[in-house]
Amino acid sequence: MRTVFLSFLCFPLLVLAQKVTVQQTANTIQLQNGILSVSFNKSNADLNALTVRGVNLLGKGGRAYLLAPDFNMNLSVCSVVKQTDSLVELSFLHLASNHFTYDLHYILKSGDTGIYCYLLESHHTKDSVGNYGQTRWGIKADESLFDYHLVRDSIQGPMPKMSELTHDVQDWTFLMPDSSYYTKYDYADYIEDRFVHGMAGSKGFGLFVINPSHEYLNGGPTKQYQNVHSTPFLINMFNCGHFLSDVRKGDNLIADDWKKLNGPFFLYIAEGKTIPEIWSKAKSMAKSEQAKWPYAWMSHPEYPLERGNAIGQLLLNGKPAQEGTRVILAAPGYDWQAQSRGYTYDVKTKSDGSFELKAIRPGTYTLYAFGSNQTKEFQQANISIKKGGQDLGKINWKPATHGNFIWQIGQADRKTTGFKLADHKRAYDLMFQPPANLDYTIGKSEFKDWYYAQTKEGSWKIQFSNTKQYLDSACLTIAVAGCARNPQLDVMVNGKIIKTLRMGNDASVYRSAVAGGYYQLKELIFPSSYLVSGNNTIELRMVQCKPGAGIMYDAIKLEAK
Repeated sequence: MRTVFLSFLCFPLLVLAQKVTVQQTANTIQLQNGILSVSFNKSNADLNALTVRGVNLLGKGGRAYLLAPDFNMNLSVCSVVKQTDSLVELSFLHLASNHFTYDLHYILKSGDTGIYCYLLESHHTKDSVGNYGQTRWGIKADESLFDYHLVRDSIQGPMPKMSELTHDVQDWTFLMPDSSYYTKYDYADYIEDRFVHGMAGSKGFGLFVINPSHEYLNGGPTKQYQNVHSTPFLINMFNCGHFLSDVRKGDNLIADDWKKLNGPFFLYIAEGKTIPEIWSKAKSMAKSEQAKWPYAWMSHPEYPLERGNAIGQLLLNGKPAQEGTRVILAAPGYDWQAQSRGYTYDVKTKSDGSFELKAIRPGTYTLYAFGSNQTKEFQQANISIKKGGQDLGKINWKPATHGNFIWQIGQADRKTTGFKLADHKRAYDLMFQPPANLDYTIGKSEFKDWYYAQTKEGSWKIQFSNTKQYLDSACLTIAVAGCARNPQLDVMVNGKIIKTLRMGNDASVYRSAVAGGYYQLKELIFPSSYLVSGNNTIELRMVQCKPGAGIMYDAIKLEAK
C-alpha cells in the first residue's frame, strides 16, 4: 500500500479548479473544493476532519481549535458569511466569560491545498477589564502520519510518539531511553525572518502554518514562539506568553473599545516523496503567500487593503547604522517586546542604513531601533503612516554615553552572539555546561571564553588593568539577553557591592533558549573612585540560583568620567 501511495505522489496533481461547496447538518458543516474536505463542529468551532485523497489527516480524535485564557469556543454561533463558487467563509462567534468576543473565521478557496484562518477579538468599555493573555490556534493530527518537526532548515528533527514520553523531568521535557532529552522547547524559535513551520512524515504528507505577515504576532522580532511538538500538535500562537518576562509592563489589560484581527494565516498541506521535498514545497508556498499580502480577497473592516510603505535612512552619530540594525514600528507607551494589543512591523537596515517597511496599516506609531552594537534603543514618536508611500528621511540616532569607554565584552545585539555555546542548537541540558566560576581578563580573553549563560551559584570575574584616574562617576552596563527563575546576582567592583539584581523569569534558560529571552538593560552607576590604578576586578556573584535559573548576557560595558 505504501509503495503504491508514494508512486501516486510522483504524478502532478491534475485537478481542475472546482467550485467550493457547503454541506450542513444540525451539528456539522463541511466545506469541499475538489482537493480538500474540511469538517467542523458547529457548536464549539472545532475543525474535526481535514481530508485529502480520502485520508483524514487528523485521524481519530484529532481536531483544530482555538484556546485562550479561561475559555474555549463552546458555545459558538456558526454562520456562512460569504459564499461564491470560488470562496466560502465561515464564522464561529463566541462571547466568552472573560469579557472578550472571539470571532473565528475559516476560508476555503477553489484550487487551494489548504485553508485560511483568522481571529477577530474585541472588547467593549461596558465590560470589565479583560486580560488579553496567551491566545493560540492549534491542530492535533494523526500520529501515524506526522513524525518529524520542521521549523527552520536548522531546526528539524524526529518526533517521538507519545507512548515513548514517560519519564518527565519538567513541563513537556522528557528523559528518553537513550539518555537524551526530548522537549517541545527545542522546537520553539524566534519569529525573526521565519514565516512557515510545521510537521511531516514518511507517508508523504506535510502540514504547515504559514504566517505571511508578522504584524499581528506579539512581541516583535526577538519574540520566541512555540511551534510544533509530539502528539503531534501544530500551533499558531497569536499572542504567545512563552519567554515573556514576569516583570515586564505590558499592554495586555484592556478596558477600552478594542478590536484586533489576527491573520489570516494559511494552513497548508504539502505532499512529496521525501521530507526534504515536502519542506521545500512549504517554503516555496510561504514565499508565494508573502507576495500576496495583504490578501485582495479579504474583506473585513478591520483588515485595510489600502496600506502604506515607509522608507528612511538610519544614521548613528551621523553615519549609516550597521547593516542589519533592526527598525520597528509599534505603538507608543510600552516596551515593544511586551506589546500584544496592536500591530508591529520591522525590517533590517541595508549597508547604507536605508530601510523600507511595507504594507503598514495606516495609523500613528513610534519608530524604534536597536543594534549597531548599542545597548540602548532609539525611539522617535508620532510617525504617521498613510496609504501610499512616505519618506521618513534621515533619522539620526545619537546614543547617550556615561563617559569614557573602557572596555566591552560581547557584541550588543540583544543576543548571546559570540559567546561559548551561543551557536549551539537548542537543548534542554545545555544549561548544565557553563562553569560555576569563571575568570575573564580584558585584553587576553576573547568573547568565546565567556559562556552564553551563567547558571550556577558562584562568581564570574572580569579582571582588567586601569592606568587612568577618573574623578566623577562610572557606569557598568549589563545588557541581559534573558533571565530565568529570578536568580540573585550581586555585582561587585573591587569587593564593593554596587547592586543586587533580581530580574524575574522569562523561562529562557530552562526552556532550551540559547540566544536570549526577554531583553533587559541595567546601567549601574557607582563612584569612579572604586576603580583603582593597576589591577581591578568586577565580580558577578550568583548567590541564589534555583535549578533551571540563569542569566544570559548580551554585552557588558564599562565607562567612566
